[in-house]
Amino acid sequence: MKTFLLPDLGEGLTESEVVAWRVAEGDSVELNQVLADIETAKAVVELPSPYEGTIAKLHAAEGETVDVGAPLIDFELAGDAPAQAPDAPAGEAPAPSPEGGPVATPDDSVAEVQAEAEPAPEAQPEKVSVLVGHITVHGGKPTRAKRTWDVEPFVRDERASAAAPGTAKRRAMPPVRKLAKERGIDLQSVRPTGPDGLVTRADLDAVATASAAPAQAPASTREKVTGLRKHTAAAMTQSALTVPHAATFHQVDVTETLALAKAGDASFLALASRAILLAAKRWPDVTASFHADTNELERFAHVNLGIAVSTDRGLVVASIDEAETMDALELTAQIKDRATRAREGTLSMAELTSSNITISNVGVFGVDGGIPILNPGESAIIALGAIRRMPWEHGGEIVLRDVCTVTVSFDHRVLDGREAAGFLADIAAVLERPALALAR
Repeated sequence: MKTFLLPDLGEGLTESEVVAWRVAEGDSVELNQVLADIETAKAVVELPSPYEGTIAKLHAAEGETVDVGAPLIDFELAGDAPAQAPDAPAGEAPAPSPEGGPVATPDDSVAEVQAEAEPAPEAQPEKVSVLVGHITVHGGKPTRAKRTWDVEPFVRDERASAAAPGTAKRRAMPPVRKLAKERGIDLQSVRPTGPDGLVTRADLDAVATASAAPAQAPASTREKVTGLRKHTAAAMTQSALTVPHAATFHQVDVTETLALAKAGDASFLALASRAILLAAKRWPDVTASFHADTNELERFAHVNLGIAVSTDRGLVVASIDEAETMDALELTAQIKDRATRAREGTLSMAELTSSNITISNVGVFGVDGGIPILNPGESAIIALGAIRRMPWEHGGEIVLRDVCTVTVSFDHRVLDGREAAGFLADIAAVLERPALALAR
């Protein structure tokens, strides 16, 4: 019997939440088989099996938060030691790749696993280092593994596309399973309409509608905050309570920048990012980080621009590293890529933790502006409000112009009002006359 402890799936994380189990007690599993979907502070990742054997016990339920280093799964192994990865001699670990990382084998599906070859004493649970990823290597060429959501045995009736009644568990994606559990709906009682007998959210809604009876709404409800929203709440609380925030804002005539965006292939957000990057050259401390424990100011060689992205799981900040080296078209492509993968939950931990200044486009929600809280470890964050058509003085006359409120929140330990105001003024100057300044 071997006990698998929950590993640190990120950079110094202390806990993770079990979103969905892919296995059940009594199931036989193979080495590297996906065991569960685990939500860290930044993303949902797939946890691979470090052993080949039988699941003896699951120590946590779906939706439960588990501390790093706590027992997660008990395995009953066929032999006395963990199974070795295919093609590796007994008792030896796979040879390292040329880049120094773990070597994927032909049987790898979604992750690489390194396990200690020497068995630990039976009285002590064995610690296993797990590296989670989504890329596998076949014949030396990286390919993206196909994602599967099968979590229960599934029996196909050759005459129909749905599972044979009474012979198989209903199939559903982890979020749908979690929703069914929250609503108290037995998946076996749900008529699936998804492909290959998959239960969808719409199927659960149909059950709820059919069974709903007129009732008085409760006075209030409570929902436990978990996963990304829980970690975001903790990070924002720490930032607000430990960093002396200050803010300055300015209404900017962005008519020419907006026209440039409409006339070309660059987005307005990318052009605004270029304005921020150019201004940061003149005010480099806006990308510095203050270390309170040592009373030191850390400055960086490059500007790693964080893009605040709203997702179904909560707010994430996706980084575009060395953004100052990119032109507006490159930034447009990079912003689109980060936003798409942030909503899919496929960003790497490095892409979620490396930014040193952030931009938040709150204007997409129809508001004129706001005072954002600093991303922990950063000294400035820029908020873009909605673009409004309004009367404006231009060329000595009152005309209709496109105006946007730009706000800079800053760490007053790093930046004084003069520096923050100068940084904001330079951003405004570029947005008002973008044609030459936005060229790389």
